Order: sequence, then structure tokens, then C-alpha cells
Amino acid sequence: MKKIINKLQVLGIFSITQTVFQIGTVMIMAVSALAGQTIAPSPESASLPISFVVLGTLIGLVPASRLMKWKGSKFGLLTGTLIGIFGAILASYSMYEKNFILFSIAHLLYGFHQAFVQYLRFVAMESVPTHDRANALSWILVAGIPAAFLGPLAGLQGKELFPNSLYLGCYLILISSLCLQFFFILFLPTPNKDISNSSNDNLELSPRLVARSFSYHIQNLGLWVSILATAFSFGLMAMLMSAVPVAMKSHGHEMHASTKVLQWHVLGMYIPSFFSGQLVRKMTAPYLILLGILVMGLESFAALQGTDFLPFALALILLGIGWNFMYVGGTNLLVEQYHPSEKNTIQAVNDTIVYSFAILSTYSAGYLEHKIGWLSLNLVSIPFLVFVAIFTIYYIQTKQQRK
Repeated sequence: MKKIINKLQVLGIFSITQTVFQIGTVMIMAVSALAGQTIAPSPESASLPISFVVLGTLIGLVPASRLMKWKGSKFGLLTGTLIGIFGAILASYSMYEKNFILFSIAHLLYGFHQAFVQYLRFVAMESVPTHDRANALSWILVAGIPAAFLGPLAGLQGKELFPNSLYLGCYLILISSLCLQFFFILFLPTPNKDISNSSNDNLELSPRLVARSFSYHIQNLGLWVSILATAFSFGLMAMLMSAVPVAMKSHGHEMHASTKVLQWHVLGMYIPSFFSGQLVRKMTAPYLILLGILVMGLESFAALQGTDFLPFALALILLGIGWNFMYVGGTNLLVEQYHPSEKNTIQAVNDTIVYSFAILSTYSAGYLEHKIGWLSLNLVSIPFLVFVAIFTIYYIQTKQQRK
């Protein structure tokens, strides 16, 4: 009983920290394109700040991984949060001065901060025994549920806080959120050097767990399935999510409608986390990835039904659910592919590929929405989903033949 209580306390503080982080992230996704429109030199540039968030994350992945390996996860998380605070301050200043270049650089710094904090999910999964990892990931993802309400609400409240400078208040709220995040990180449990190995300490000395060559991982089919599932789900989700505010505005919807759609989308992303951990154990990760691909395909069908509020809302809900299944399946499959001594390298490679695809997706979102429209934009995902499905099915068949 005492062990269960301790585990709940550990996962609880991780979940609270993730909630505060997600509030800021959801608000950024809800307002940055609209805020960018007010100071951008052209409509096609409106989504550039979001692309800079993803670019900053990509740039920061390896430095974040190295620093956390050298100084520990808590030190890295605190350092990243300080960078985020500075980025939010710069964003506030650039909105006041209406300087789009500084505004984009501020989002680059916020993305660099995300490079550190996104490792929180791995730290949480490594804080529990192997059989509880799926549940630990679910605890982290469930943190997005309150953020689904509080993030857009913060955006709405901050939009006209300063009538002479729309959206300035949003970034002042972001500063407060990041300061609160810094406070909660201080209370995170300090893991041992390899907290993930608490149940494997006796195995750490085995030659079987010595770091293998990088060429071995390049040829590992399971690793590529996990990376592709995570990368495509994250990239497609980021592309459509960042295009929604602009697309709904172009079809006559007000900001409160687009924030409502984003709220439902974020709920779709995180509510399945209550049971996706159990689905991983019952279905196995590859089959959960396939289920996610099916749901993502249904999103495209729903989006093609029109540009009223309901098709937007239903499409974004399905997008969130599909992302959750593919992301949870891909992440759980990923942690099965490396030994503890290899985790920093493989996690950095995974996230570098994931965020590279996300950069391309978010950067093209504003341009594609402006050029081909919302309905056609949703068809872009179909070839990628088919490719990942074929690759995953091939992996399942290969694994069954080996058994």
C-alpha cells in the first residue's frame, strides 16, 4: 500500500508540472497565428512563429539531452524553463512594439524551452517499474485535459487585456505560467543516475545491456516504426491544429469558436489516455498505432463534410484521438528498442526526426491553407497514413515470423 501511495505521489507531481506546461503550449497554439496576423508582413507568414517553436525544439533537443545527462533531469528542466521565461518576455515586448522578427525569435526561444520539458514524459516513465510505464505516460498525457480548458481560456482573457495591443496579455499570462512551472519542477523527485533501472540494477552489469553500435539501431525495424508513427502523427496533428484558427476565421467563425474547437481537440488528444495505457498491454503497441491511423483517416472524412462549426469540431476531436493512439503506441514501442545506456542517444534521434517533420508541417500549414484551403489541406495526410500503416503491418508480420 505504501509503495502505491508513493508511486501516486511521484506521478502526481509529474502530472501537475505537465499540466502547467501544457496550459502555455495550448495557449501558444491557439493565439500565435492570430497574433502573428496582426503584425506579420503577409498572411502566409502568420504561422511562421509556430514553425519557430518547433524549430527551437529541434535545435534544443541534443543540447537538452546532453545537459540532462551531465547535470541531471531536474537541472535541465529548470534551465529550459528559464529560457522559456525569457522567450515569453521577449514575445510580450515584440507584441507591444509590433516587431514580427522579434516575435518569431521569441517563439524560437519558447521552442528551445520545450526541448527540455518534453523529456518530462521519459523521466516519468523511467520513474516507475517497466510494467507501469504505459500508465506513467498516461498520467503525463492526462495532464492535457485541464490544459484543454485553461489554455484557450487564458488566450481569450489575454486577447483584449490591453486594447491597444491585442494578444499582449496572452504572453504576460504565459510568463506567469512559466514561473509557476519553474516552481513545480523544484518539487519533482530527483532521480538516481538511471532511475529507469531501479528494477534492472542487477542487469545493468550484463554484457547484453552494453550500448550497441548506432548501425544496429539504423537496421532496427521496430525503432523506425515507432519513430515514423510518432513523427507523422505529431506532424499532421501540428499542421492541422495550427491551421484551424486561420481556417475558421477565413470561413466566418469568430475566435471564441476556434478556441472551442481547439478545446475539444485537446480533450480528444488526452482523454483517451485514461485507457490507452491498458490498450497498449492488451493490443500491443503496433496494433494501437494501426488503430490510431484508422481514426486519423476518419478525421479527413469528417473535415470534408463542410466548414460549419460541427465538421471542424468533429474533425479536430478525431485528430486528437488518432494522435493519442499513434503517439502512445509509438512511444511505448520506442522504449522497448533501447537499453538504458542507449536512451539519451535514441531519444534524441527520435525527437530530432519528430520535430523536423513538425517544422515542415507547421511551416507549410499557413501557406497551404491560404493556397489550397482547409478541405484540401486535410487530404494531405492520407498518403502519409497509408505509408505508416504498410510499414507497421510489415513489422507485425516480420515479428510473428521470427516467433
